Amino acid sequence: MNPQKREYAVERGPSPGAWILRGVMRLESAEAYARALAPLEEAAATPGVLTIDITSVVFLNSSGIRALADVLLVARKSGAQVTLFGSAAVPWQKKLALSFTGLFPEFEIRLAPPAARTVTRTVR
Repeated sequence: MNPQKREYAVERGPSPGAWILRGVMRLESAEAYARALAPLEEAAATPGVLTIDITSVVFLNSSGIRALADVLLVARKSGAQVTLFGSAAVPWQKKLALSFTGLFPEFEIRLAPPAARTVTRTVR
């Protein structure tokens, strides 16, 4: 892994309170995740609507899952209204949604269904 090239992004979404995470989040430590998710945690500390979209995250290791849970704990403390979007097509996101639903019942956890596969046939 090239230390100069980030394989992930934590970006503001198109609407206020919206955040999008993308890529492969395989960071070296809990501290690295804390730095990467600091803007998201800062947003979670403010009461209001917080939307987190992880559908484009290909991989998130256990330290990253813990860091995301820490963000949700901050949101809980601030009274923020959280919606977390994941994808049912990504096995770890499906499992995470189940776990987070139990841990954070006050938040809305949504899984997008797997995309329908289109079969194209060429007729000659």
